[in-house]
Amino acid sequence: MTSNGKQFIQIFKNSLKITPRTISIKTLLSERNLRRIDYKPYYQRNYVWDNVKQSFFIESVILGTEIPPLILFKSGTRVEVIDGRQRFETLKKFIENDISLTEKGLLSLPALDKQNFNKLKEEVKDIFWNANIRVFEFEVLVGIDTTIEDKIKKEIFRRYNTGITPLTSIEVDSAKYDNDDLSEIIEKELTFNVQLYQKIRKSFFPNEVESEDLKEKIIDILRKVYVLPKFPISRYARGAQRTEIFNILYETAVNNSDDLVSDFQRLKGCLNVLFDLQSSIEENIQISGNKLLSECLLWAILILENEGKLIDYTNFLNQINEHYKLNYIKYSDENSYFYKAIITRFEDTAELFSKISGLNFDIFLRKNDFVHDLKKIRQSDSDAKDIIKILESLRINKPSPVSRPIEEILSDVITNKYLIRPSYQRQEKISEIKASSIIESILLGIYLPPLFIFKRKDGTKEVIDGQQRLLAIIAFVGKQYRNENNLLTYSMNNNFKLKKLNILVDSNSSNYNSLSEIEKDKILDFVVDEIIIEESLNEGFEPTDLFIRLNQKPYPINNNSFEMWNSTVDKEIINRIKDVTGKYVSWFYSKENVDIRNRTDRMENEELVTILSYIIHVINKEGSYEKALGLFLRSDRITCRLKNKSAITDYLNKLEDNYHERESFLKSIDRTESLIVKFGEMIGGELSKEAVNTFFNVKKSKTFRRSFQDFYITWLILDSWEKRNKDGNLVDVRTDIRDLLVLLKNVDSVNVDESYFNSFIIKLNSKTIY
Repeated sequence: MTSNGKQFIQIFKNSLKITPRTISIKTLLSERNLRRIDYKPYYQRNYVWDNVKQSFFIESVILGTEIPPLILFKSGTRVEVIDGRQRFETLKKFIENDISLTEKGLLSLPALDKQNFNKLKEEVKDIFWNANIRVFEFEVLVGIDTTIEDKIKKEIFRRYNTGITPLTSIEVDSAKYDNDDLSEIIEKELTFNVQLYQKIRKSFFPNEVESEDLKEKIIDILRKVYVLPKFPISRYARGAQRTEIFNILYETAVNNSDDLVSDFQRLKGCLNVLFDLQSSIEENIQISGNKLLSECLLWAILILENEGKLIDYTNFLNQINEHYKLNYIKYSDENSYFYKAIITRFEDTAELFSKISGLNFDIFLRKNDFVHDLKKIRQSDSDAKDIIKILESLRINKPSPVSRPIEEILSDVITNKYLIRPSYQRQEKISEIKASSIIESILLGIYLPPLFIFKRKDGTKEVIDGQQRLLAIIAFVGKQYRNENNLLTYSMNNNFKLKKLNILVDSNSSNYNSLSEIEKDKILDFVVDEIIIEESLNEGFEPTDLFIRLNQKPYPINNNSFEMWNSTVDKEIINRIKDVTGKYVSWFYSKENVDIRNRTDRMENEELVTILSYIIHVINKEGSYEKALGLFLRSDRITCRLKNKSAITDYLNKLEDNYHERESFLKSIDRTESLIVKFGEMIGGELSKEAVNTFFNVKKSKTFRRSFQDFYITWLILDSWEKRNKDGNLVDVRTDIRDLLVLLKNVDSVNVDESYFNSFIIKLNSKTIY
């Protein structure tokens, strides 16, 4: 280990001061703090929150909902935001009137729609200014050079940003509909009717393995098909606000239902019709178990049921079977989420069932006054006059955090008064590596985010947020806890051994029993903050709402992405990649830049340049691409993708302490830049996004989108060709690349089998000889 590495570890162990504070938004955004706080240092990702997320966050602040703390690093008079740029910048943008709130993001206060800060009533402004936010401020107590300081800041960033497991849409819906009557009816039926469960699974999730989430996915799909006939397909296919509209339609349908049990029985009857129809076409393997076809069929069956059309489907089995045999390609999963593909398949099914029933399906495909209907049923209060009264009923009455040692919490979780797994909570998902990082933070004395507890009137404490952290601690110590069925159980990671620790490397492979008594005491004495929301003081408070607010993160940082590499990898490497990306981004990109099309910039273009440089590195080292890229046979085409993206992360993170490898990778980046230039020469003419799209769009699709695999195949051939034919004709390599892309994407729609796959591999390898 280098001397710098030893100093880095010693500072983390002994010289890192952490000061927790709670301050008002007014203090945080004071003129002095705005001058001295750098909220976008180079290792931070770009600002990526859209207007919906901005509005959701501002609403949470106004409601008094606890928000994740800001992590700051203080060095002299300078302060940097290590974690929380999106939150800090959103607050700053809001007070500067750069943000107008949108109803799409306002779950509880729709009356604030279209308002910016200046338009708020003075009482609401006061509430906003006086809202509190927690801050953890890190400071090194000894003098260090800028290299070590930079490494410390990156490690803190990594520690607070890795291990975040955002809620999936299924988990959000599971919490949102925790007390929903129809969902309970469906769940009860699926629990006791195993045959129905398996048939739905076969129709909609044929390739899903059995898991704790699968039943929730089935319940979710049934909620959606229940109201899909009320959702014009032309509007559904657009995608925008789809989830929001589904929620509005579903809530209205359930609230207006005279008998939800009868509704479900009708839905169940339509499902049985679906199963019978599917059994008549199962001999055609290409459409058997097709989720997209199942959705369209059930949609049509439900419409006919709702319209009172009594159809004897046995009279039409041959017609239905033959129709889908001829049109199965319209239900292919390739580009299935594009607008045109959705319209095409629903129109196809509508045409068939219109012939069978005589019912005109046009109103279910397109309804011109749907927007007007939606406004009428939307549950909102457009009058802002009562906002103060609304806020008084919704704001959370919560005390300051209560600090408790882990030992005390462990004694509570075995009782039936401390519920780690209330019904709306997600399943245990934390990996041993993420759990190890939490234990390492505890041993280093680094504060963990607070636990959010809902204390019922009967004294039972529900863990709203912090379940995964608690389970990591319980698992490591080897203790039990009470699950949702009030049974004592062990964590799935019980007694795990520590893995991939960054600082306390000597403790890798240690379990709790192998630690010293001093280390065990550190864990048991470690203080965790609990923010307890009392039901008796917050009538009508919904813990599921806070659960979703705290856990729904539409923009988490993926561990194996440039957003994370930007914050953890050697600064020289990152700056070089950004430089190359910026030079050619007007035409050489994966996704258009935010400035071009007003999209959030998730650094995909920098990620593309990084991956292409890594592929070059592997080729130079191994003489082959096979350790980096894999080719895989699919039903109707071949795909090319990275074999192990985490291997790139591991490699990049080692460059800071390995001069020779760092220099080697910098050369790979230079090589990538030279190939970008060569690629431009190969395309010829004026370099533009249209020219590149034309080159890659071998299928001549009207809805073409670039994919990373387009660049992978191009890079393999172009790199090999350029090394062998520096003065060769660029028309030849252009033809080679296009020919292989045609085969990769099966432009001619031939049968893709092992023979096809092998011939593609042979042709690719013949063009990539080094």
